Amino acid sequence: MDESFIAKPLGQRQIDQAYPLVRAIAPDLPVEQWRAFAAALIGPVDTPATPAGIMTVQNARGYLHGLFSYAIAEHLRHGRILAVENFVVLDLFDMTGPAETLLRSMDRLARGHGCAAIHTALPESLAGREESRSPLLSCFRQEGHRKETLRLCKAIDGANDDRAHPPQAETPHGTP
Repeated sequence: MDESFIAKPLGQRQIDQAYPLVRAIAPDLPVEQWRAFAAALIGPVDTPATPAGIMTVQNARGYLHGLFSYAIAEHLRHGRILAVENFVVLDLFDMTGPAETLLRSMDRLARGHGCAAIHTALPESLAGREESRSPLLSCFRQEGHRKETLRLCKAIDGANDDRAHPPQAETPHGTP
């Protein structure tokens, strides 16, 4: 199957179409939460471009094969960066085509916004995997990305975390 892929910003009318892709990385995410997140990032059509958004990869017929969300941020070591999250590609026959298209769009976005680096947070399912066992990680490596840090997350007061525990009172020595 020889399809060409194009990277395009997510359109307002595509928010619901993108939901199955997002569910691949966040299976418990309610559709209302996705709609609010996407609408906030892509904003109304009549506002000037903001340094945040959602980029998709589509085939010629407009079928979505992947996406990522991004924001321009400042980083201590790198200065201005393109911070990428929610990177997902789903294709039964060709993972590398859509992934490479998204990676090249990341480069264009970063250069267009004067960024010195791209920081990408990948789904937990890829953590600890070797490149040889993940075509997606191989695509990142081939496009010049490397592992630089380990990112951890702690939900505060149980926000968005079913496994969170209530805070415990501390004793005078700092132990519960």
